[in-house]
Amino acid sequence: MGTIAQVFESGEQSAKKGLFSNLVRLARVDGNVSEAEIVLLDRIARRLSLTIEQANEIIKHPDSYPMVPPVSLEERFERYIQLIQMAFADGMVDEQEKKLIGKYGIALGFRGEDAINHAKTILDQVVKGVESADILKSIV
Repeated sequence: MGTIAQVFESGEQSAKKGLFSNLVRLARVDGNVSEAEIVLLDRIARRLSLTIEQANEIIKHPDSYPMVPPVSLEERFERYIQLIQMAFADGMVDEQEKKLIGKYGIALGFRGEDAINHAKTILDQVVKGVESADILKSIV
């Protein structure tokens, strides 16, 4: 059900928490949260304007925060890029992470095959070290 504060928070804040919780789940999927994943989570929490307390609460209870997909195509791609960057933060993407990325792609509104194709395209660019903004420009 959530706290009183969660009931009255803005849709934008709720969406940010949902994104962060998805990133936490993705970081945990292989059973180990690497130092690189922790650094990326910290950076994204700050970018999302989450307080340390909010980030820690989400890290402790990520399933309490549902995904709220953005409406615009550009924002959906931005989220997908962030999710894939998190999956690759430790230098590899295992099968569990690939499955979860596919599910998140569908939750973001991409069709099954499109979610897979977009994920491959984004991952190829993440591996090459391409910046998020440049990845976004190349796929939108």
